[in-house]
Amino acid sequence: MNWSDKAFDELTNYEVFQLLKLRAVVFNTEQQSAVYDPDDHDPQARHLLCKDGDQLVAYARYFVDGDHVTFGRVVIAQDYRGTGLSAPLMDRLLAGIKAHFPGKEIIIHAQYYIRGYYAKYGFQPFGDTFIEAARKHIQMKHPAL
Repeated sequence: MNWSDKAFDELTNYEVFQLLKLRAVVFNTEQQSAVYDPDDHDPQARHLLCKDGDQLVAYARYFVDGDHVTFGRVVIAQDYRGTGLSAPLMDRLLAGIKAHFPGKEIIIHAQYYIRGYYAKYGFQPFGDTFIEAARKHIQMKHPAL
């Protein structure tokens, strides 16, 4: 697997195409989300990509949002789920946050059904559940890295 962590303007045109396509397949087709994608966060975000050869197989983005850092659009291609790829994805995501945005608390909107997964990485739920993109979510926070 080949990992890269890039600012938006460092992405190639083909990488932008690949990440938008992977997000569309997972969120729009598999999860049937009607949320508008891409959004205005992409240009300010850092983009974590994992490729197997030329194929993008995992992706996440992260960026500063006010006084904290957030991340989202965390996806693994269907054929690569269950292969152990989620752990290195989260490890590299947190390492990227530590390297590029040290000292900032991390706050995410986690889909409710995977809150336990994020808890394994030190995220704690707070506040009430809410609906976002037609799915139940909860806010979770992690101390600054």
